[in-house]
Amino acid sequence: MLMAFLERHGRIISLSGLTLILILAIYVRLPAFYFEAKGFDTYFVWLDGKRIAEGENPYARILSGDMIHNDKYATRLPLVYLMAALIIRTGSGDYESFLSIWRIFILFFDLAVGLYIFQKAAGKGSLLLGLFLIFTWFFARWGLYTWEIANSEPFMLFMLILALEYWDEKPVLAGILFGVSLSMKHIGVLFLPVMLAASGNWKEAARRLGYVAIFPLVISIPFFIWGPYAYIKSLLFSGVRDGNSHLLSDSKSIMLLFGSYGIKSRIIPMLAFIIFWAAALKEKWNKWLLACLAFYLFISFNPVLFTQYFVWMLPFLLIYLIERGDEGNKNVSKTSHTAA
Repeated sequence: MLMAFLERHGRIISLSGLTLILILAIYVRLPAFYFEAKGFDTYFVWLDGKRIAEGENPYARILSGDMIHNDKYATRLPLVYLMAALIIRTGSGDYESFLSIWRIFILFFDLAVGLYIFQKAAGKGSLLLGLFLIFTWFFARWGLYTWEIANSEPFMLFMLILALEYWDEKPVLAGILFGVSLSMKHIGVLFLPVMLAASGNWKEAARRLGYVAIFPLVISIPFFIWGPYAYIKSLLFSGVRDGNSHLLSDSKSIMLLFGSYGIKSRIIPMLAFIIFWAAALKEKWNKWLLACLAFYLFISFNPVLFTQYFVWMLPFLLIYLIERGDEGNKNVSKTSHTAA
């Protein structure tokens, strides 16, 4: 009886539920507008954006560092710093004004990720599943924490989601979107080798790599010319930095494997990823599962671990559940027709 009621009124229930979830999602995020998030990444993004706006190279600071201890260096590709500089140059130079605009920007993509997940499920006729998944995205602690500290994860993840969505049908658009994501935070490289190797042949893989690389190269060239040694050193820093700054640094077993710095602390993670890439190619994993497992592996083996890393897995896991559910429905339908 309940199932019959849901089938008759499922659309109205789902739209009402979606509206309520969106209202609650915005409501629980409102208090963060008064949280300054100083000491977190966004504050230092603002500082580096300010340096660019004032004609200073944000990557130059690392030249006085030891490549071990992190003094909040600019370690990403330039897009996030250029965006901060643009906001500052438009008149929002003080941190509070910058943060207000930045939060609106992040909120837009936070909502966009959730709505994309819902419409993905709704498009396959799974409205209730869509409600469950969008609820999970908006109210899981990882996303709420990332929102509170105003990190750029929602923008990066949305670009990456669209890149995977269009990967097979629109390779040029998908490659550019993937490149934009890398330019914000280059975690997509964790599974890009598999995506390229699975393209069919090396010529196609090289072409797709070109699509991915074009945007990061264009925005990187001016900073490379400005200070080539500083730029390369900044991008390499995350791969050799001290491994003591992570959530589980009090575990002796974990510190035994990841507690040092330099290449030695990255041997176990690299072995894990080599096995992962080989297994993914052999088994021909679903692309959403591939992304989810790549981030799971990074969280599990990277010497440095912060709370916001956990949100990276979530949208790809949720979309994979939608795809698997659709495959299951198709298999049930085939079995029913065969039995008939």
